[in-house]
Amino acid sequence: MLFAPEELKAMYARVTTEDLEARLAELRATITKLRSHGTSWAMDCRQMRIAQHNDDLVFAELRRRREEAGESSKK
Repeated sequence: MLFAPEELKAMYARVTTEDLEARLAELRATITKLRSHGTSWAMDCRQMRIAQHNDDLVFAELRRRREEAGESSKK
């Protein structure tokens, strides 16, 4: 993971889960679109690297929220 869970929580404190899910869908659509231009070109593309990095961050935050919700529901 790129950031500790506490850092992710702080980064996305004011963003709703629905907004994160929408952002993840946008990022994955961008990645798919760029890959359609060719894998080798896409892997060298700055926009692709940024989209993949942001995808990783958003996915990690969504996973952290799901795990946190699962832990609180067990209590």
